Amino acid sequence: MESWTPARPARRHPAWAAGVLVLASIGAGQGPPPVDPPRAASGGLPPALPVAPTPPLPDPGRPAPPMGAAIAAEAGPPSAVEGLGSPLISGQAIEPIDLAGALRLAGARDLDIAIARERACQAVAELDRARVLWLPSLFVGPSWVRHDGQAQVVEGPVRSISKSSLFLGANAAAGSGAFGPNAAGGPAPLSGLSTILRISDAIFEPLAARRVVAARNFAIQSATNDALLGVSEAYFDLQQAAGTLEIAREATANAETLADLTASYARSGAGLEADHRRVLAERDRQRRNVEAAVGQLEVTSADLVRRTRLDPRIVVAPIEPAETILRLVAEDCPLDDLIMAGLRNRPELAESQAIVQATLIRLKQAKLRPLIPSLALQYSGGGFGGGVDGFFGNFGARSDTAVNLYWEVQNLGFADRAIARSQAAQQRAALLELMKIQDRVAAEVVRSDKSLLASARQMREAGLALPEALSSLALNLTNIRRGAGLPGATRPIEVLQPIQALVQARADYLDAVLAYNRAQFRLYHALGRPPQLPPTSAPSTPDPRPAPPGRDAG
Repeated sequence: MESWTPARPARRHPAWAAGVLVLASIGAGQGPPPVDPPRAASGGLPPALPVAPTPPLPDPGRPAPPMGAAIAAEAGPPSAVEGLGSPLISGQAIEPIDLAGALRLAGARDLDIAIARERACQAVAELDRARVLWLPSLFVGPSWVRHDGQAQVVEGPVRSISKSSLFLGANAAAGSGAFGPNAAGGPAPLSGLSTILRISDAIFEPLAARRVVAARNFAIQSATNDALLGVSEAYFDLQQAAGTLEIAREATANAETLADLTASYARSGAGLEADHRRVLAERDRQRRNVEAAVGQLEVTSADLVRRTRLDPRIVVAPIEPAETILRLVAEDCPLDDLIMAGLRNRPELAESQAIVQATLIRLKQAKLRPLIPSLALQYSGGGFGGGVDGFFGNFGARSDTAVNLYWEVQNLGFADRAIARSQAAQQRAALLELMKIQDRVAAEVVRSDKSLLASARQMREAGLALPEALSSLALNLTNIRRGAGLPGATRPIEVLQPIQALVQARADYLDAVLAYNRAQFRLYHALGRPPQLPPTSAPSTPDPRPAPPGRDAG
């Protein structure tokens, strides 16, 4: 049975990171800022230092086989465990995915983005409707009336009348509704409200609707930013699980090799059986870690598959090495400049500002409503005829026109005043919401920047600790090789602690790198994907020499 192996390209290059930045700069009109290329490291882990035959530290600039290979040189190949680290479902296909591809899928398939686009379409439709408030409505069709019984004639007397009439034509009115047929015959009457054109609505409604359309377009950008951030977080979780799996595999191989070494020492009498049993316990613990890492990787894969809306049955694995460093924003950018960039570029702020402008327009509309007249207009034309009983005849042309221009004071002006107060409250609420979003944007920028600086420091320290852990392992192996059977020589069991220390060092470095990448994406999201970013450059591999101090926290 094949073990779970994350996909890896034949040759690693920084093209994937460039694709990420191109996606992150959609609509910016600028190429990607520089990104650190991935390091050439065995197994996707930070590069190991070569194990020299002498105790002095080797050259850190030259990559060498990982720790497991160094121990294998002493005790031969480790024993394989059937099914260890295999997929949870037998025969499960593992599909490769990279960060750029995941972001493309998020931009094309995310449902929140699709919902935001539909809301924008709805706002455009409302704007089109507001723009045609000036145009009349047409009502076309026949109107037949039959009356039998008492009716009051024009002169006043009440008589028993039997009559019928038919009107064939159309009505045009500044409204959109009609009553039933007219009892007196002729065109069907229209409701009073439906025949009124409120000029204030025709003026201000399109202006407010236009601001709402702008707000919905900014909401699309906001949904896109949130979707890209969510997918990047899910991808980094997948990388975390893949890196943890590789570390656990390396630790298992090292424990297997050390178990063979301690068994050989125990058989020859140069070592203790208790030491061998202790190493076996460590080996079994690392095997459990491998299985736990496989489960965690498939869980995080399911989350990324959900966000990218792929087939939920597949399992994806990251292409990029887990320790690849991604830089989108320079670490030495002044905090004030970052805050200003966030306030200028965040689409949430632009959306809220458009909503505030819409409420201002509606407030002005409510205040001017009693001062701007309304127009009641109705025109009908067609053929009309009828007669006594069921007789149809005497058909001829007929037209009716009614126009009324008036100013309306609702409920003696008290209703108008209440409407104005309501719109004023809505405008103040929208303004307070804008201030709330401004505070949130500034806080997100500061929090993301602080996280970036803290993770950069942790990454530098973790990079310094990794060569020390490798050197400790190399020195212990050298002592075992040179001093086997001599007084004061290193016991094989003492290699267990350097193995555990190296596992911890690799895990710390992986955590620091992924925390740095997350902080980069969160800061870029907090800035609203600004079109221009200052270039930055920094070493992408851990340097055993002291690194220069970063920007002060204050």
